[in-house]
Amino acid sequence: MSTLEMEQLQNEKTRLEEESRNLDEELKQLESRSKILGEKIAIQELKNENAAKRQTINQLASKISTLETRLEQLVTGNTQNQAATETNFPETGRDEETIRVMALDNQEEIIETAQAENKESQGTSTNPAF
Repeated sequence: MSTLEMEQLQNEKTRLEEESRNLDEELKQLESRSKILGEKIAIQELKNENAAKRQTINQLASKISTLETRLEQLVTGNTQNQAATETNFPETGRDEETIRVMALDNQEEIIETAQAENKESQGTSTNPAF
């Protein structure tokens, strides 16, 4: 084995070791990025769920306020606004279900939008550290 051949083998070994270190570093960065994105997704999903719940709470609080007003009117014998109030809530059970369905629809729409934005940002991101 010649000195030139030995030098070539050592150079190749050095190059491969450097490549291995670079690949290890890239792997660490990608694993870290994956964990970060997973956490961001979990956080966004919780935010979306909380927003939908807040909306449902606000709608129910508004309905309760209207119903309390209606009850107050009935108790005091004031029937002037009774017809208007009844048109707002003709079927109490159905209205509550409508509010729940609307909140779930809004939650699903928010989640789908967040997922689409996440996919879009992953597809357009050129920074591996994100």
